[in-house]
Amino acid sequence: MNNDKKVKYVKVGEEPVTSKRTSRRSVPEKLTVGQVVLKSLGVIGTTLASIALIIVIAMCIVVTGLALYITQFAESDFDISLEDAELNTSSFIYAYDADGNEVMIKQLSSDQNRVPIEIEDLPKHVIYAFISIEDARFFDHDGVDWKRTVAVTAKMFFSGGTEGGSTITQQLVRDITDDKDVTIGRKLREIFRALELEKKYTKSDILESYLNRIGFGGTSYGIASAAHHYFDKSPSDLTIAEAAILAGVVRSPSAWNPYVNLKDCKGRQKEVLKQMYEQGYISTQEYEDALVEQVHFRLPVLGDYFGYVDERYNEYYGIQDENDSDEDLYYENVTWEELGVEESEYEPYKWNGSYEVSQNWYVDAAIDQIIRDMAKLRGITYDAARTLFYKGGFKAYLNMDIEMQNAIEEVMRDPYNCLLSYNLSETDPKNLIQGSFVIMNYSGSVLALVGGIGEKEGDGCFNRATQDTQMIGSTIKPLSVYSLGIEKNLITYSSKIWDMAGKIPAEAMGNDADLGYGYDPEDDTVRWPYNFEKDLGTNQYLPAWYAVQKSKNTIAVNIMSKVGLQTAFTYLTEKLHFTLDPVNDMAYSPLALGAFTDGITLTTLAAAYAIMGNGGLYYEPYLYSKVVDSDGRTVLSQNLMGESVISADTAWITNRLMKTVVLDPSGTGRYAELDGIEVVAKTGTANDTSAYAFVGLTPSYVGCYRISRDNHKDIPQGGGWNTLAKVWNKVMSAATEGESAQSFTPNPDVIVLNYCTETGLIATQACPNTEVGYYRKSNIPTACDSKHNGKYWEEHGETEIPFYG
Repeated sequence: MNNDKKVKYVKVGEEPVTSKRTSRRSVPEKLTVGQVVLKSLGVIGTTLASIALIIVIAMCIVVTGLALYITQFAESDFDISLEDAELNTSSFIYAYDADGNEVMIKQLSSDQNRVPIEIEDLPKHVIYAFISIEDARFFDHDGVDWKRTVAVTAKMFFSGGTEGGSTITQQLVRDITDDKDVTIGRKLREIFRALELEKKYTKSDILESYLNRIGFGGTSYGIASAAHHYFDKSPSDLTIAEAAILAGVVRSPSAWNPYVNLKDCKGRQKEVLKQMYEQGYISTQEYEDALVEQVHFRLPVLGDYFGYVDERYNEYYGIQDENDSDEDLYYENVTWEELGVEESEYEPYKWNGSYEVSQNWYVDAAIDQIIRDMAKLRGITYDAARTLFYKGGFKAYLNMDIEMQNAIEEVMRDPYNCLLSYNLSETDPKNLIQGSFVIMNYSGSVLALVGGIGEKEGDGCFNRATQDTQMIGSTIKPLSVYSLGIEKNLITYSSKIWDMAGKIPAEAMGNDADLGYGYDPEDDTVRWPYNFEKDLGTNQYLPAWYAVQKSKNTIAVNIMSKVGLQTAFTYLTEKLHFTLDPVNDMAYSPLALGAFTDGITLTTLAAAYAIMGNGGLYYEPYLYSKVVDSDGRTVLSQNLMGESVISADTAWITNRLMKTVVLDPSGTGRYAELDGIEVVAKTGTANDTSAYAFVGLTPSYVGCYRISRDNHKDIPQGGGWNTLAKVWNKVMSAATEGESAQSFTPNPDVIVLNYCTETGLIATQACPNTEVGYYRKSNIPTACDSKHNGKYWEEHGETEIPFYG
C-alpha cells in the first residue's frame, strides 16, 4: 500500500485548486474606494516593514562586523609618529660667495622635494585657504567629520558621486601610512587612525605635518617646496591669491596645475576664494582683490586667465605661431633651426648616454663624498646613506669657490682649450681623450674641480677628478724620491748624482729583454731604467735640481735605492694616503716612476702636493666643511687638523727644486708661468703613455691637471692634445683673475748658499763657477775641495753600475 501523501503545488498569486468546478466564470466582488485605499496602505505598510527589517538585519551584520574589526584593530599595534614622519624632508647644499654670503646651491630629493616649515611661520590666510576647501569643520571634529562622511556615503549610494569625505587628519593618515586601497576596510582603518591621531596631537601639530607633507604635483611635497616651485618665494610671502592656487592644486595636481592647465587652475582658485570668503576667513575687499590679482609664476604659463600674457613662454619653449595647435605645446617636433637656435659648435663628450644636468662637477663630487662619509659614520651601505642624505633634511656647506668653479668650468667646457683635435666620429666614447682639473688650498679645502673636457654629461656622471684612478708618471718623484732623500739627508739641492741606468734581472723586463736595452748574457740582466726616448743616461754627474727639471728616471731610481722601497711605500700609503698594491707596487717602477698598479685619483695627488706649499702638513681633501641635521647638530665636519709628514725645511727645498721646472727655457713647464704670481711645478708621463699629468703650485693654490682615456689606452706624443702647462696656465689664469702679485714665503730654517757647479759642494773662492742652492741646517755640504782640473768625478765617482734587483 502506498502511504505517500499527495501534495498540491500552488503557484504564487493563483487561487487554490478546488475539487468542484463551475461552468460559469466567477465575477469579482466590487470594492469600495475605502477598501481600495485600505488595501493599498496595507501593501505599502508591508513593504516598508520589510525594508525596515532588511535594514535592521543589515545594520546588525555591519555592527557585528564593525565590532569584530574594531576589536582586531584595537589589538594591532598602531602608533603614528609625526616626528618620524617628517624625516622624509629635502636636504640642501650651500656654498659661500666672494663676500662670504651663504648661497643655496642645490635642493636634494630622491623622489620628493620637501622642505619643512613651522606653522608659526605661515600667514593665517595660507592655513585658512586649505581648511576652507579641504576641511571646513577641521577645528570642530575629532578627526572625522561624521556629517560629511554620511553625506558623501549617501551620495555615493544614491547618485554614484565620488566626492571625497576625508578630513585633513584622514588625508594625513593616508599619506603617512601609504594605505590607499579603495576598500571599506581601508576606510575604516583610516577613520580609527585619524581618531587616534587627534588624541595624541594638537590641531596645530596635525596642520603643520599636513602642510609639510601634502603633494602639489611632480616632486613638490609640502607648502615650502610648492611655494618655490610655483612662485619662487617663501611660504611666508604668499598672497591670498597665491595661497588659494596652492590649496586648489592639492586635490588634483594633474588637473589644476597652472603649468598644465591655466584655465582650470583659475577656476579652481575662484572656488577656493569663494569658500574662504563664505566661511569668513577673508573680507569682501580681500576677496575682490584676490580675484583680480595678476599672479606671476616661476615658470612660463600659457594663457591670459590671470589678467596678462606671460611673454616668457615663447622664449622658453620657442616661437609659437597663432595657428599652432596645443598638441605640440612644448615643440617636441620642431627642429632647433626652426626655433632659430644654432647647434653647439662642438659635440659634447658623453659617458654612458645623456642625462639631465642640474648641477656642476663640484656638486656631483661633494654629494658623493658626503654620502661615502655618512655611510662610514653610520656603518651602512652607500645606497642607504644616499637615501638618508637625500631625505633626511640635512644642510651641507661646501668649500666650493663659486666664482672659481664657474671660471674653470667655462674654460674646460670647450675641448679646443685642451685639445688640438679630436675624432667626433669615435664610436666608443671611452676612447676619446678626456681630462680633469682640481684646485685646492693648503688646508685641505678643494675649491674647484672639473671632471671632464667638454659638456658635462649629466648629474652624477663619471667624475675623472675624483673617481678616475690613472697613472701620474714623474709627478711622483718630488713626493717619494726627492723629498724623502732630502728629509733623510741622503741628498741636497745640489748633490751630484750619476746619470746612469742600472741593471735588473732580464726576466723582470718580460718580452722587452730582447729589445737591446743593454742585455748582458753573463749575468742575464738588462739596463734599466731609461730616460726619455730610451736614453740610458749621459754617464755624467748631474745636480739634483737638474734631475728634477729634466725628469731623469735614472737618477730618481738611484736615489730610491738609497731611500728604500719600504720607506717610500710606507710614506705614500700611511702619510699621503695613497692606495697601493702591497705586492706589485713594492717596486722601483711604481715608487720612483709612478707606474702604480691601479693609479690614483687627481684629488689624492693634489692633497699630496699641498705639503710642498704649506710647510710639510698633510690635510685630507674635503669638498665640504660641515653637514648638519634638521636639528642643527653637526653630523659630519672637515678635519682641519693637519699632520706633519715632512719637515718644513724639506718641503721648502723640494719647492725650490720644482721651481726649476718652470724656469727651464727649453722645457714645457715654462708655459705655466702666471703674471705676477709665482709658480712651481712638475710634469709627469705614464710609462705606457696612457696618461699625462701636470701639477702646479702657487702661493695660494695647488692645481692639478691630467689627460687620459677612460679605457686607459695609450695617447701618443703629438696625438692631438695641447701642452699640459699651457692648459694649466689658461685654467689657473681664469681661477686667479683679479688676484694680486704673490710669492712663496721662504722657510727661515733653510740656508741659502752658493755651491760649486762642478762638485755640488759649498763654493769657495777657488770655485770658478757657482750657483745658488738651498740647504737644511742639518745637512750643509762640505766646502768644495776640487782642484778644478776636470777629474773630480773620475776620482770620487761610482765605479760599478748599480743593481736594482
